[in-house]
Amino acid sequence: MTTTTELSAMNKAGIIAELENMVVARLFSHQPWLADWETFSAVNRKLIQMGLVEQVGDEPLAWRDTHLGKELDVELFRVFLGVWHECEVPLILEEYGLLTESEFDAICKSEADAESLLSGYVKRAYFDYRKRQALALTSRRTASVEIAGAPQIKN
Repeated sequence: MTTTTELSAMNKAGIIAELENMVVARLFSHQPWLADWETFSAVNRKLIQMGLVEQVGDEPLAWRDTHLGKELDVELFRVFLGVWHECEVPLILEEYGLLTESEFDAICKSEADAESLLSGYVKRAYFDYRKRQALALTSRRTASVEIAGAPQIKN
């Protein structure tokens, strides 16, 4: 297990890689995707250790995303990790543009088991999110190269 000292020394890329590994273990394994209480607690402890979430209340238990957590979309990663309540999942996916309005409506009207209904949407959302992040990174790199190679104007 990673210690707090090791995690504090981790850069953003390392934290993202750790989140990605956690998602693969939760979303793409043969275990249920929606977390039970024990899994929920373990994931939250890990997110707290990583500096992405902080506990803000004991009665009732409450957490909030840190600045770094917001920057790295930990709210969405918690969907991928199955630790949000099933009724929150479509709302969050729609908020991030990863679920259409018609899909949202179909989910809300469905009486199917939440695990089987949502896991396919969440897996697709995960791949769409990854694709979007990769495109954004490529765009930033291209813009940096163009700026670096631009002729300098002297006053």
